[in-house]
Amino acid sequence: MGLRTPRFDPAPASFDRVEAFAGLEVVGIPRGLVAVDALVKKAASRVVLAAPVSPGKFLILIDGAVAEVEESLLEAERIIGDQLIDRFMLPFAHPQLEPAVFGALPERPDDSIGIVECATTCAGIRSCDAALKAAPVAMLVIHLSAGIGGKCWYAFAGDLFDVQASVAAAADSLAGKGLLSTEVIANPHPEFVAALGI
Repeated sequence: MGLRTPRFDPAPASFDRVEAFAGLEVVGIPRGLVAVDALVKKAASRVVLAAPVSPGKFLILIDGAVAEVEESLLEAERIIGDQLIDRFMLPFAHPQLEPAVFGALPERPDDSIGIVECATTCAGIRSCDAALKAAPVAMLVIHLSAGIGGKCWYAFAGDLFDVQASVAAAADSLAGKGLLSTEVIANPHPEFVAALGI
């Protein structure tokens, strides 16, 4: 069946020394493009992704120093106005998170799996950061928007107790706003894991 994440290419050359990771989802593609121009003019943030995503939204992801990313994000939000769907700002995001968006994942451990589904890409990324920081789990996949109606889902693996703690942290981080569902698979069958392609 294969659930590999659609890759955003090209990935940034390096994620080293990135202090902050942020993003915005915009209703209109033209407004999203104008916001990208404005945010890079405002501060020295790096645009790691600026692209239309399904279902016809525009997704902007940026990184860099905390102050610069925050300044760029605020300027973009000002420009986007009422066309803003969702946003996130993560100072010192978990080091697995941003590389995972571009398909750079650690080797999959043979452990329990936690799965989280969110209404927006930004809600998914925010909650994924909380999940990764809550316990020592390893990312398996993060799927942003493409082919799933603009939603986000992700999965991670680890010891059962850690996976349960991370799923709970992901849910708590959204306080009921943007969370669609969560599941834990305590002892995944090897054929199931192989079928996922992760």
